[in-house]
Amino acid sequence: MKIAILGLTATSYGSHTYLKNLLPHLAQLDRSNQYEVFLPPSKANELDVRQANFRIHVPRRAPKSGALRVAWEQLIFPWILRARRVDAVYTTQNMAILLSPTPSIIIVQNVEPFFARQFPNPLHLKARLWLIRIMTEFSLRRSHGIIAISDWEKDFLVERFHLPPEKIMVSYPGVTEGFRPPAAGSAAQLRERLGLEPPYILSVTRLAGYGNLLNLARAYVSLVKAGKVTMPLVIPGEVWNAQYIGKVRKLLTDEGCADRVKFIGYVPHQDMPLLFGHATCFVFPSLLEACGTVLIEALACGTPILCCRRRPMSDICGDAAVLFDGEDPQDIANKIVEVLSDPSCREELSCRAVERAAHFSWKQGAEKVYQLFQQLAPRASNLGDRIIPPERRP
Repeated sequence: MKIAILGLTATSYGSHTYLKNLLPHLAQLDRSNQYEVFLPPSKANELDVRQANFRIHVPRRAPKSGALRVAWEQLIFPWILRARRVDAVYTTQNMAILLSPTPSIIIVQNVEPFFARQFPNPLHLKARLWLIRIMTEFSLRRSHGIIAISDWEKDFLVERFHLPPEKIMVSYPGVTEGFRPPAAGSAAQLRERLGLEPPYILSVTRLAGYGNLLNLARAYVSLVKAGKVTMPLVIPGEVWNAQYIGKVRKLLTDEGCADRVKFIGYVPHQDMPLLFGHATCFVFPSLLEACGTVLIEALACGTPILCCRRRPMSDICGDAAVLFDGEDPQDIANKIVEVLSDPSCREELSCRAVERAAHFSWKQGAEKVYQLFQQLAPRASNLGDRIIPPERRP
């Protein structure tokens, strides 16, 4: 069977991390099916797969992003599938190829479009989220199989869209190689590469409304003004919603705390273990996630975690995190003090985190995807059949 994997959206942490980790494990499992992998130029050389049955393609004429890329994928890519005589196509984003001549499988990595009205967004982001929502809704019904990246996401998709549960397979992300507790002396690398000096509080969240940084900032300001916290708050990442982050910065400036919060911008993924490993604690205030891959990464690094008391965050962390009400800055502040003031609590959370991280494996994820492809093989010529996930086989 010849399988196309469309990964043109793999330019950010989530999608790129997924493919970079999944495909090498898939290659170890499958040496018979032929894979045609389509990647953006900036990421094609980072994929460590050299087997003969995996071919990497870089569509030079495909738009880099936005509505034009979506149009290219929907209108031009079906012709590429026909020309290459592909038997199935797997898109590593919410959107199936609606005009695909072959069965489609999608992975849903973004649920924000379904909750866009609950969070502030400027007009251009509202338009983008509207497009993704419409395309995702069509794709969920058009696809022959759906991969959800958390149990919560599967429950949501089944309830919201009345999808048959057997159409959806759950496959959590795994722990990326290199994410482990910090080695002795690695603080010098942190200083050299990122210009940071422990101790600090770390928060890695989407710099947009649902990332909930404003409530974390309110909690942090209250602790600084009360003299309960002196260490800085470190926030990496590129700004997604400038208007929202502008409100966060204004709050910090008005309260005299702007110099205590360090927005350090984009951090290469390979440097994130240093950032997690040397944080006194990691606060994840996000109110909405399909999974929350950064939580898995923080667990693997043994970082004491505080996160919002919502699924799927609570599912991922289990008893390896202190939970708070993400919409209550006072509760966030109280839980931060609770963790910072108790070294034994942090030590226990760190030990639990490493144990919890062992539950998440890219190998297991690749096995599920491979089995789904195998289940698809005898049906690839019949677009009317629905995939039955391997765990539901009779």
